[in-house]
Amino acid sequence: MTGLLVLCALPTAPAGATQTAGGRSPAGPPLYVTDYGNNRVVTLPADGGEGTTVPLDGLVRPTGIAWDATGALYVSDTGNNRVVTLPPDGGEQTTVPTVDLSRPLGLAVDAAGSIFIADSFNDRVVKVPAGGGPQTTVPTSGLLHPWGLALEPDGDLYVADFVNDRVVKVAADGSGQTTVPTVGLSQPTGLALNAAGDLYVSDSGNNRVVKVSAADGQQTTVPLTGLSDPLGLALDGAGNLYVADGFNNRVVRVRETGGGQVTLPSTGLNTPTGLAFPPTKARPGPVDAVDAVDKGLTKLR
Repeated sequence: MTGLLVLCALPTAPAGATQTAGGRSPAGPPLYVTDYGNNRVVTLPADGGEGTTVPLDGLVRPTGIAWDATGALYVSDTGNNRVVTLPPDGGEQTTVPTVDLSRPLGLAVDAAGSIFIADSFNDRVVKVPAGGGPQTTVPTSGLLHPWGLALEPDGDLYVADFVNDRVVKVAADGSGQTTVPTVGLSQPTGLALNAAGDLYVSDSGNNRVVKVSAADGQQTTVPLTGLSDPLGLALDGAGNLYVADGFNNRVVRVRETGGGQVTLPSTGLNTPTGLAFPPTKARPGPVDAVDAVDKGLTKLR
């Protein structure tokens, strides 16, 4: 719990320099990063060119970030206890209609466009239907400051139960909540699922990322070194894993095949927290860098 309280109490700071990215990432759309300490969202382009600050107004300590299939961008504006969105047509920022959120963190969007929000200090996950229907609470039990969220294609929801040092799975069919078999987790934060259904978990209290195999349930440690409070996770279309290395103020990548850890060059990140790639067919107007999708770049998940 200490890590969560430290993160939510970090002082806000003025935005730093324009972000750049390199490390020769595999070709593809830019990675979007919630730059928590600088109260903004930035892009780290795959081609190593100039980064961009996404035009979002009034953010305070943003954390979770997610896209829907149409290219709408969602951000947990944690310090303001709300979730904001930018439409894919380049329209104005709006606030997702929610009730009584307290320190929202992780986000996920299902195939229908419904938004799931880790309403952390209320110890629950809420769901806002596509189109802004009435908010509901996802049926869970015993959560304490939930953080990261991840959705299976069939709608099963994974939740990083931060204080309870576990990840739970909530079945889409309503059959209940189960605990994912893991060993030694401490303050799990970010979650990500690859195409095979393997689950990646930022084990922040142990400064590592673990992988739970969908095939046999075996847990392994992703070969990364020097992490300090890993937070958000994202996967590109080639299966390469990106980690928001929070207290090192950087984003690192490890290749799916052949290993090899790379730090994405950037300037001025302050506690990067959430990571997300836009969907392949998305065309969010606010950020020109996404036009790279039109150049036949790597298909993303």
